[in-house]
Amino acid sequence: MSSKINRIPNEILALIFATSPRDLSPDAHQPLLALICSICRHWRDVAIEASELWTTVHIPLGRHLPAAQAFLEKSKGCLIDVYIRAVDTDFFINVRDAATRITAVIAPHIPRVRTLVMVLGEPAFYAYRSISATNFVSLSIHFDRFSKVGTHTPLFANANSLCHVVTQGNFLHDVVALRTSLTILELSEYAPTHIELQDLFNSSPYLERLILRDFDEDEMGFPIEHNAAPIIITAPTTLKSLAVSLYWHTHTNDSATSCDCVLGSLRTPNLEYLEVVKTADFVEIDLKVHFGQLDKLRTLRIQHCSLSLTAEEFFLSLKELKRLELMDMFDIQHIAGPTSSSFPFPRLSSVFTTGRYTDIVYLLQLAKHCVTAGCPRFTLEVDAGCPGEIFEAIKSSIQDERSLHNQE
Repeated sequence: MSSKINRIPNEILALIFATSPRDLSPDAHQPLLALICSICRHWRDVAIEASELWTTVHIPLGRHLPAAQAFLEKSKGCLIDVYIRAVDTDFFINVRDAATRITAVIAPHIPRVRTLVMVLGEPAFYAYRSISATNFVSLSIHFDRFSKVGTHTPLFANANSLCHVVTQGNFLHDVVALRTSLTILELSEYAPTHIELQDLFNSSPYLERLILRDFDEDEMGFPIEHNAAPIIITAPTTLKSLAVSLYWHTHTNDSATSCDCVLGSLRTPNLEYLEVVKTADFVEIDLKVHFGQLDKLRTLRIQHCSLSLTAEEFFLSLKELKRLELMDMFDIQHIAGPTSSSFPFPRLSSVFTTGRYTDIVYLLQLAKHCVTAGCPRFTLEVDAGCPGEIFEAIKSSIQDERSLHNQE
């Protein structure tokens, strides 16, 4: 006697199977489908015919390529998501040969690829050029940082639907030429000149989010000569989010109000989210000089930064700031304890802090300022990794302050 579940129409059973892998990592799809197919012949037949179950193709470099070929065949005409990763344990495999074999299998299917993620030791797949990628939505390609690509025809062409690109800065032009549809761009190890960054913005007029990881300005030239007019880099009006991870920074101008570097020349008038992370210890960042006037900024996230003396002036200009995130900050005096009589964040309603270095005195002072300013829904979030006494002290201080106001 057949079980009740086998009486379910095949289309419904396939939909049930399809809900299982939605939240799984790409490398977990193959074991799950193998499990489904091993239950019984009926389940296997339903799974094999359901092409939507085979649209996530995970290929560990040097591993079982026929399994990937099976996924490509069974997915039929569906849009697919392809993940190609070098496996650390495969030390003895020939990366170039393995990548070439994988490319030969994947290349014919690129026109129906929706998401492509490639993490390889070297760009060994450049035997193929200008592959039509009309359905690309998301593209992530990473090579070893010491790989040399040279000047090539871009790998992919006709990527008119591409919205999200993640790669290293020096490989961007070799990956895809057309970037007019981009809304999210993540670049690592990027060291552009002023002209290169402006060209990037000009070629991506609808960019909404820019993430720069390991942004090393020490590797860049500062082309502005003495007494020359400063070069202004204008971001698209659509750019609302900027995250910068600074590996190193050198201030090249004696002026307290300007800097000749790329960040100091950048203008982002519509920015609503700014994240600044320092990856090198004991390096000071001047937020006012490098990010200027941000009248529309609503969220500011600062991590591991040493702030300059002009930070207070920068914070006083953030009249629309609603959320402040302080991550692993050694000194928040310029944020929470301004010498000016006016509170720097009149609209601040949410503060998040993490790390064991935050000075509790100034954090309490910041909380008191927010409550005194009359914010009706002020939220203070403390990461679980912070010492418990910080949370208790803040909670007690806010309660005491409210009690004092009630008595008055």
